[in-house]
Amino acid sequence: MQDFMQKINDRVKPEEAHIIEQFYNYLKQMCTSPQAQELLVTGEENTVIILPLELDYDMVFAGLILPLMRKNLLDLDKFLQYQSAINLAKVVLEIEKIDIQSSKDDVASFRSMLVAIAKDIRVIILKLADILNLARHQKSLSATEQAKLHFEVVNIYIPLASRLGLSYIKSELQDLDLSYTQPNEYKRLMKILAEESKDRQKQMEKVEQELRQMLVELNIKGEIQGRIKHISSIYNKLHQKNYTLNQLYDLTAVRVLVQTVNECYSVLGAVHTKYLPLDGRFKDYIARPKANGYQSLHTSVLVDNKPIEIQIRTFEMHNHAEYGIAAHFLYKEHKNKIDELDGKLLWIRKIIENPNINSSADLIDELKTDVYSGQIFVQTPMGKIIELPENSTPVDFAYSIHTNVGNSCVGAKVNGKMVPLNKTLNNADVVEIITSTNAKGPSKDWLNFVKTSIAKNRINQFFKKFDKEDNIKKGKAMLEQSAKAKDVELKKLLDDRILPDLFTKYSLKSIDDMYAMIGCGALTTTQILNRLIMLYSQYDTEVKDFVFRPVEVQTNNQTSSISELGNMMLKYAKCCNPVPGDEIVGFISRGRGVTIHRADCKALKALDADRLMPLSWTNKSTDEHFVASIKLLVKNTSGMLANVANKIAEQKVNITSISSKNVKNDKTIIDVNVSINSKQALEDLMKKLQNIANVFEVTRGENI
Repeated sequence: MQDFMQKINDRVKPEEAHIIEQFYNYLKQMCTSPQAQELLVTGEENTVIILPLELDYDMVFAGLILPLMRKNLLDLDKFLQYQSAINLAKVVLEIEKIDIQSSKDDVASFRSMLVAIAKDIRVIILKLADILNLARHQKSLSATEQAKLHFEVVNIYIPLASRLGLSYIKSELQDLDLSYTQPNEYKRLMKILAEESKDRQKQMEKVEQELRQMLVELNIKGEIQGRIKHISSIYNKLHQKNYTLNQLYDLTAVRVLVQTVNECYSVLGAVHTKYLPLDGRFKDYIARPKANGYQSLHTSVLVDNKPIEIQIRTFEMHNHAEYGIAAHFLYKEHKNKIDELDGKLLWIRKIIENPNINSSADLIDELKTDVYSGQIFVQTPMGKIIELPENSTPVDFAYSIHTNVGNSCVGAKVNGKMVPLNKTLNNADVVEIITSTNAKGPSKDWLNFVKTSIAKNRINQFFKKFDKEDNIKKGKAMLEQSAKAKDVELKKLLDDRILPDLFTKYSLKSIDDMYAMIGCGALTTTQILNRLIMLYSQYDTEVKDFVFRPVEVQTNNQTSSISELGNMMLKYAKCCNPVPGDEIVGFISRGRGVTIHRADCKALKALDADRLMPLSWTNKSTDEHFVASIKLLVKNTSGMLANVANKIAEQKVNITSISSKNVKNDKTIIDVNVSINSKQALEDLMKKLQNIANVFEVTRGENI
């Protein structure tokens, strides 16, 4: 893009453009290979997409380097002063590792993406720009890549763009996806619009001129914009509502942008005075904003016997309509904008924290709610306005009022008449829900016709609770059986001192909840027992490091189980943390069983040699995980601890603890404990850690 800096200069202040140009020129110097130069162009395209949002330098820099980092073509050591931008791009690349299509039930991975968004909205904005750029070049992709892109665009990125109010990204993604799924229809509509474009353009220019004159007469400073409706929007109305092109009153639209809300209504009055308004075509989204915060006045009028839509909004409303949640960055001078931005992200947090979402499919449904359909406004008998998606039913209405109203619903009246519970509601309907204290709860058949995710979730939740008693009995029996098999005294572990920590970890309210989660398969007995043992060890050192599973060892060339060793307790030494594959010895203690050490453990020097016994691991495979300690000597740089943690997470290894301390010569020691099942797996992990930039040394740790 030869005119990249020109686009920068057109959007930002001169002093800011200068800083961006310095970074850009430095980056160009680093991109010497043809592949790197090509990817830099992709980065330029990414950046141009996000330029209208007027975000910070880090976003611009991250947009430029993201494609290069994806292919490992950027020497990060030469960009240490831009660590914030690098970290932002790294989060985006981590999100890309989540394959929603092939792991539809990996709700944890999907949730992690939403967590990243909730922490920094710039992450998803950058990813949306990257996806939009990729969609623009989809013809260069393979058939498999195109199919994957289509799935993610439809199920993830269009809904996210809609939820965040980024309409300019959402609309183009919808158009590009339509060109992929319906290429012939897309071309047909493009041809029709091209044939009519001259007449529509003349109509639009006439209205624009008349509206400008209207603003002058009203003494209102404003701006007039014209537009043709997006192809995807036209297609949806033609095929979903069986409309013809002549029935699309908003095919052409003109926007009037003014300063204040009062001016919006003044312009509306003047528009309805000059032009003939069409019945039923006025919508006041200022008084009743859409769920994503969209505000505007919409009216359709006749001009030379042809319909045209006129939208009236303030400049701030327009920025929110185009740039959604990111528009908060455009009004930095307002102190309350950060609080508002935080409030706009509440829907993400609700999804993250919703215990009724148990699969990626549920999360996708939650994201897509209200995205591909319009909204209707219905009323309670007391006049309260309730916004619902099109094709909603009285049951959707009931659950939008309250869960108890939905669960006790036995009938409904619409506009004073009894109707079936699956009746489709229309705009301005007055809905009355009939409830009964004797109601047995919702019917599973309701799931076949309700439209809102809240109704679906509440109905599913009811039936989960209905089955809870059986799950409690089942889960309790499973846990008791598992504890017995592992020779664990369950009653002792269910200590009132540690249960609150257990409940917090797994979002439980009671022991019955714990049993129910085990019974329905949401939690495993291994998860619960391991957590209980870890928590209990904080209060009773006698159980610390015990192996609560029959582990076989070999002594004097004969394999012996724990029971064959005289029912002695077996535990692993915390000082050296042995794992399968290590050379090991056992120390026989009085009344405390056998403690297993690594053969090279420094602590052995202080122990009675007569009580040491040579041991070796059996070849029997086990699912047992062991705590292993790793010590890293690293350069003291920003984000190093996070880099180490991310690298361990990439290997799908759990971290049990991690800490760091500064030493001399600008160096830091990072101590990390991980859960691992073999020495080989540990060595593989250590090699990966050694490859991290600014890591000098990686060794096994010891707690001496």
